[in-house]
Amino acid sequence: MGKAWRTPAYNAEVAARARGGSVKNDDLSERRRAAVREAMRHSWQGYKKYAYGEDELEPITRTGSNAFGHLGATAIDAIDTLWLMGLEKEYLEARELVADFPKRMVEASPLSTFECTIRVLGGFMSTYYLTGDELYLNNARELGDRLLFAYSRKGLGMPSGSVSLNEGYESYWHVNEDFESHLLAEFGTTQLEFYALSKETGDMKYAKASAKPLEAVHGMYPNSFLLPTSFNNLGEIIPPMRYTMGAMADSYYEYLLKAWVQAGSHRDEMVHDTGRRWEGAMDATIKELVHRRGGVTSLVEMEGMNLYAKDFLHPRPSGSLQMDHLIKRMRMDHLSCFVPGMLALGAQKAKHLLHVEKSLQYMEVAEELMETCYSMYRTPTGLAGENYSVLFDRIQVADKRNFLRPETVESLMILYRATGNNKYREWGWEIFQAFEKHCKVEAGYCGVTDVTHPSAELDNKMQSWFLAETLKYLYLLFSPSDVLSLDEWVFNTEAHPMMIW
Repeated sequence: MGKAWRTPAYNAEVAARARGGSVKNDDLSERRRAAVREAMRHSWQGYKKYAYGEDELEPITRTGSNAFGHLGATAIDAIDTLWLMGLEKEYLEARELVADFPKRMVEASPLSTFECTIRVLGGFMSTYYLTGDELYLNNARELGDRLLFAYSRKGLGMPSGSVSLNEGYESYWHVNEDFESHLLAEFGTTQLEFYALSKETGDMKYAKASAKPLEAVHGMYPNSFLLPTSFNNLGEIIPPMRYTMGAMADSYYEYLLKAWVQAGSHRDEMVHDTGRRWEGAMDATIKELVHRRGGVTSLVEMEGMNLYAKDFLHPRPSGSLQMDHLIKRMRMDHLSCFVPGMLALGAQKAKHLLHVEKSLQYMEVAEELMETCYSMYRTPTGLAGENYSVLFDRIQVADKRNFLRPETVESLMILYRATGNNKYREWGWEIFQAFEKHCKVEAGYCGVTDVTHPSAELDNKMQSWFLAETLKYLYLLFSPSDVLSLDEWVFNTEAHPMMIW
């Protein structure tokens, strides 16, 4: 780890430009943006009326639920979106709740370390960057101190899957830590938030804790840029080996790129070379996981058992893992639809890292995968399912549930900004209209249980990410490019924007 990051990234001029104003919007896009803004207002009003202070709203029963420690997760997740959209009254209502966070934190029940980091710490850091309000940075510092309780002092310093934020409860999980499995997407998806906290406070303990397990695993497998999903506390692979851009791995690859982007002109201060790892991972993904057949480009998975257990437990001398014994699983998660946007972002932002030919290749794959992700919405409801079977010349919905997920509209926003192709806005508008038609109720929005039936039952859950991510990315899709410019901001995996250094 290098020297302390003594110069904060916060820049009042960048914050003042966050809502845009220098680029004129066309009339149609402005009307659509206003419609998304009203959807955000409707979502917040339902939460405020029926579940204010609870973690999430159950719109059908008009009750609240608390799966995130009773911290008021929806308010924290949504507050930067409210500010961005200029919903001042609603923003102040959220801020009033957030001001009570220190008391809520010490009374919270144990919750997911990963979710608390990306939703709560990410939400505080983002809103601090947007507003300059020290309330959010103070909350972030107090939360960061307690999130450090989750990081082991043994082995590679892996974080526990759960953490208690109560003072004096630091060791509640360490009794069985040697037997806990650690997901790649969890220990590999804390860096943007912890690096930002170290950058703004000058205290490197956050960045060091977050970087330690990642550096160690990269050191054990220096030539394996695709990594399996599960590891033990010593960095040893837990079988079966599974390689995917979907659940349990997805945001690790996202953060390899975004930590590199976040560092901006200060990459000499980076904890490790995530840019090189990301490029290697994308090359391996195109070779091993991108599947082209029958005019359809999809992302499949690879899985299997190694013939020799020792190959799981110890890296080969070359630091690489063999993949020739694995078989392809012909399935694609909607979660993996962040990949088109990630590839396009990398092709645009990593020009100093990639050769021109490789940037063009990444953009080509991004646009092909974007077509496939859009095709997931060709259902009777116009909504996508959770995952799909990959057939010869098409994909077919397997898990028919829809949870109001953001990955496709995230990629549409980035692809539109990268290419200027208006079809991405049209696709996003179709998706938004499907949410309006099938998911909107008096108290908010719900997912559906079966996207293949227009009269499908609603699931009585308004996920906090719908306000934090889905509506934010739709709003940005119809906004001019100077609104949260990708030259000045990078989004964490919960769509909370962080300033580029």
